[in-house]
Amino acid sequence: MDKSPAADFSSLFEFLPIGAYRSSPQGLSLRANPALVQLNGYASEAELLAAVQDIAREWYVLPSRRAEFMALLERDGKVLGFESEVYRHKTRERIWIREHAHPVRSASGEVLYFEGTVEEITEQVRSRQALQRSQASQQQLISLLPGVVYRLAIHPDGRRHYSFVSDGVRELYCIEPEAVLADSEAMVRFRHPDDVSRMVSLSEAAMDQRLPLQAEVRAVLADGSEKWIQVLSAPAPSEDGFEVRVGLLFDITQRKRTEIALAESGELWKLALECTGDGVWDWHIADGMEVFSPALLAMYGLDPNELAKRPGALDRLTHPDDVAPMLAKREAHIAGHTPTYVSEHRIRCRDGRWKWVLSRGMVISRDAQGQALRMIGTHTDITAAKQAQALLQERDRAAASDAAKSQFLSRVSHELRTPLNAILGFAQLLELQPGVGERQQGWNRQVLASGRHLLALVDDILDLSSVQTGHVVLHTQAVALRDVLDEAWAMLAAVASSRGIGLVNNLPVDGACNVLADRKRLKQVLSNLLSNAIKYNREGGWVRLSLQREAAHLTLKVADHGRGLDAAQQARLFKPFDRLGAERGTVPGTGLGLALSHQLAQAMGASLAVDSSSDQGTVFGLRLPAA
Repeated sequence: MDKSPAADFSSLFEFLPIGAYRSSPQGLSLRANPALVQLNGYASEAELLAAVQDIAREWYVLPSRRAEFMALLERDGKVLGFESEVYRHKTRERIWIREHAHPVRSASGEVLYFEGTVEEITEQVRSRQALQRSQASQQQLISLLPGVVYRLAIHPDGRRHYSFVSDGVRELYCIEPEAVLADSEAMVRFRHPDDVSRMVSLSEAAMDQRLPLQAEVRAVLADGSEKWIQVLSAPAPSEDGFEVRVGLLFDITQRKRTEIALAESGELWKLALECTGDGVWDWHIADGMEVFSPALLAMYGLDPNELAKRPGALDRLTHPDDVAPMLAKREAHIAGHTPTYVSEHRIRCRDGRWKWVLSRGMVISRDAQGQALRMIGTHTDITAAKQAQALLQERDRAAASDAAKSQFLSRVSHELRTPLNAILGFAQLLELQPGVGERQQGWNRQVLASGRHLLALVDDILDLSSVQTGHVVLHTQAVALRDVLDEAWAMLAAVASSRGIGLVNNLPVDGACNVLADRKRLKQVLSNLLSNAIKYNREGGWVRLSLQREAAHLTLKVADHGRGLDAAQQARLFKPFDRLGAERGTVPGTGLGLALSHQLAQAMGASLAVDSSSDQGTVFGLRLPAA
């Protein structure tokens, strides 16, 4: 076999959708396929070969990458997945590429030349770098939060493991984050024996009911010292089949010690709590008088004497949605049903802002009949903690959304792009085949047209996330609805004919059915509706098109003679990947068409509705603005 640089390449080399080359060991380009020529910004292979003299100096942003490339070839006999930043040779634009290469040797073992492929991965690399920057920013933000931030995964069998623990665990428990990640009981073992059963009960109830949890627990550290820990946790989106909770742990030792001392030392509690920065309130229930500390009033931007001794003054500043649960918790404690009063609620500041506070209290004196006489308590500003908790939940929701989106894009790209590229490639080869009759050439042109349209639809599907976020680019104009329907049906007519399904088109032939829409997106929606009407129809059935006119809208109705849908199926109709049980049948599909059509219709200012019943067929109504 001729292995010389002048040897002719196969058609695979020419039609390969990624760059392919042959180069000398000295870095001189010998051959380049059209994809590589285009990647480097040239019009022809000859222009590229004449322009490139030294790959190392002219192509790689870091010329040392060529030496690394050669070292890998020498060591392994091939190079796979070699990523580098290079220049688009003609324009000097910086891009990222991935190379695969191997040497071709003579019978004596001498390297004649290198052959390989080049694929541009600029967007992939930039996305990866952006993700890394985002993760670094999130990690920096978490490191600024006081206490411990964690994510706990619960297995279906009840086992648990921490998937994330912040560095604050070192200061709080004097252990390393790695120890907690490796042992889910590492922090639990520090719990005070008297608090174990209570925390187990609270935790299990919160997880079973997927409710937020707030609790206080004592920890006995390895050196024998004791700390009070504030526990805040909430359910997060599931990951890989695991239930997930995110939470915060704060050291509240000083505050708890102060509160305990208050209950024991009477009036000394006021001075002690003022030093912690918390606001203090003293409610003389029997006298109807309430006293607020300067720190509490300053927390809400109020003057020292603004609420002087007025009972219920803070209650009137409480958010309307929080008043009832706050009063219920207070009354439960006053009645003796709970050992302390604890409530998280919002209070309006002087400037109109709502501030989240943790309000705690305890009845410190009762009369002989058990009626409460005096109750003292504190207000702690937990606005930052609430915002941090919301941030963690939002981050987890975003992560779950990104994972679902990545899975969606990967599936669509793999399932549709690969066969479509093969179809187009072979159709283009048939188009170049000499001696083929005009009739066959017509069929081949229809194959190419349909394949290219489907490939364009793949790109649209990959932009589904843009549709959902409102970032899809639309070119709205007056569109002849009948013309678009004719084009869409032409692509599907052969399939319909093979099943004996006829089209009944009752649309007017003049401009009376012009609509305002993006023509490409409208064709995509109509193709999906017609395709479904054919696939899920009866043998020898029909597809009927009709138009309903309103003042400023036209509603296109696509009716079929199929088996129809029940109410439960209609409720799931526009969910991605849900084929309503059809995946167990012989009708091909991915479950994406109607979901995408529904969202595209909304993006164009249109709407898509369905009217169906079992064994009565289905009617889809596409309501569009009239032109």
